[in-house]
Amino acid sequence: MIIDALTHILPPYFNEHRDEALARDRTFAELFANPKARIVQAEHLLIEMERSEVDRSVIAGFGWTDLDLAKRSNDYLLECASKHPDVLIPLCSVNPLWPNDAAPREAERCLNFGARGIGELHADTQGWVDLPYNCLDDIMSVARQYVENRNKIAFVVVHSSEPLGHTYPGKGTMTPDRLLQLAARFPENSFIFSHFGGGLPIYEHMPEVKPALANVAFDTAAAPFLYNSDIYATIESLVGGTRIFFASDFPLITQRRALEHLRNSELTLYRQKMILEVAGQLYDFSRSAKNQT
Repeated sequence: MIIDALTHILPPYFNEHRDEALARDRTFAELFANPKARIVQAEHLLIEMERSEVDRSVIAGFGWTDLDLAKRSNDYLLECASKHPDVLIPLCSVNPLWPNDAAPREAERCLNFGARGIGELHADTQGWVDLPYNCLDDIMSVARQYVENRNKIAFVVVHSSEPLGHTYPGKGTMTPDRLLQLAARFPENSFIFSHFGGGLPIYEHMPEVKPALANVAFDTAAAPFLYNSDIYATIESLVGGTRIFFASDFPLITQRRALEHLRNSELTLYRQKMILEVAGQLYDFSRSAKNQT
């Protein structure tokens, strides 16, 4: 079983009205200003999954700033998951800084219609990168309420930034220090910090840091773009395989390339298998969207 814990698909609207979306949404503009940046739909992901022998994929949009575009993206993700309930599982993305209670209402709507978490969130372009993180109180409450009502985990997926290394579109400044503060503020929420948390697991050697990250897992999204394959063994030795989720960040990187990168690591096949499967166990794919109540 291979689970890809973070892929991105968008409705055809974003291909057909790309310039309009670039003008309306800061996150979309940051990520897709380059006309070569790929925008794909569910059918492209399903073909990639078949080629790569990936069994299931978590599908997400991005950290939208425009409410209408966010709803359009969220609706598409929910629709795709309803058509392929045993293959695709949707997240929904909201902006905590939308006026009134638009963000918690949209998060609640999507979770009620089959979304299994909130994300991906992009703090820099959405405008909440700096402390305090009280602007997230309402959406975090919605995620916790989902857990209480459904007895299932509702992850909050947050884009993470490396304080070193090369720059790239969307890198941002949500570095380990800020991610640590975010996790500590919401200890009852479950987080996935993308891109190995920008290196945050390294700091679990500090006795005051380790307990603050008990509610955090890390995904491997875009790992070939950021690190050599030694990264998997390093992070696994720090946090264990049950807190590392294999993720490709497709279509930025193909699932095939992401899998090859992991398989070239120093991890044993057993430990690789754990990373490839753990997301499915925690999201509980045994209960598909069509069976949710």
